[in-house]
Amino acid sequence: MQLNDLVYHSLYALGILLVFVLLTRATRSFLNWLGHKFIAKTETVLDDKILDVLMANVRPMMIVIGCFVAIREVRKGLTPADTTVGQLLEYAEALLYIAGVFIAIRILLGIIREIINWRLDTISGDGTSNLKLTLGPLTNKVVNILIGLIAIIVVLDHFGINIGSLLVSLGVGSLAVALAAQDTLANMIAGFVILVDRPFRVGDRVELVPGIVGDVMEIGLRSTRFLNFDNNVVIVPNAELVKGKIINHAFPRIESRVMLKFTVAYGTAPERVRAILLRLAGQQPDVLRNPEPSVFVTALSENSMEVTLVGRCTEFGKVWGAETAIREQAYLEFMKEGINVPVTRRIIKMEAED
Repeated sequence: MQLNDLVYHSLYALGILLVFVLLTRATRSFLNWLGHKFIAKTETVLDDKILDVLMANVRPMMIVIGCFVAIREVRKGLTPADTTVGQLLEYAEALLYIAGVFIAIRILLGIIREIINWRLDTISGDGTSNLKLTLGPLTNKVVNILIGLIAIIVVLDHFGINIGSLLVSLGVGSLAVALAAQDTLANMIAGFVILVDRPFRVGDRVELVPGIVGDVMEIGLRSTRFLNFDNNVVIVPNAELVKGKIINHAFPRIESRVMLKFTVAYGTAPERVRAILLRLAGQQPDVLRNPEPSVFVTALSENSMEVTLVGRCTEFGKVWGAETAIREQAYLEFMKEGINVPVTRRIIKMEAED
């Protein structure tokens, strides 16, 4: 009779497991219908990604739950004499608990990963893809480590293993690592701040306090690389960038100022010089028409009049070429129009000593 009870409950447990397996498709269909019913009302894609994570883990979760219920059913047919079968069932329950924790952690990590990627995509909406490529993998790894440690602690605590000494060891080890790598950690934290705050982006032309001017090549977590005008790579630790002053010539717009100063002799009509310079600026394709270039008389020295042309160039990388072209053409036009450029003359008088 006892054997028949065990067989009966075992067969009943097998039927329960099959029911849970068959319910997997129904559960997926229900979640899909319920999720899309609410997802259709939102504009973000984050909820779609979260639903995909849940849908991918429905089958293993249903199987684990079905096995757990089936084991509980088999236990109803055991007697005190069935110690071996009871021990095997305990091992099976322990494995199912670990599997359940693993699946729950996988779901949690998947949701967190999608939230992080969605947030980085939102921040990088202006085309700064380097933010996701650099910060995304590191953030996911840190989250994986933290959630993994929590999962290990939960499993060990479930089986009655003292985790106090483990926590103390982890705390002491983390302190030792932090003290040994404080400079590296400072640069990594600064890199995180730069990637989130974004004082500059890849491709921007920036000027640093020590006089470094160059284009941003790569924003890393420890350092940032700049390409200067000599075509050399300048590597600056991120901690120094966070503390220092940065001039971004490409933000918020890539247009840059064109400013040329000329000195002409007294007696030259300012309107003649202004007409020549405005015409030359209008002929230059890299100089913007809106806002229009302007010419000002900016100084009157002891022997000359200073005239300044101010305009906007299409981008910072073409300023040098545009200024050079206008300067050369202005020299030729001044010669053609008879506009003199003053030359300083000094008369030195030497007197004989008595």
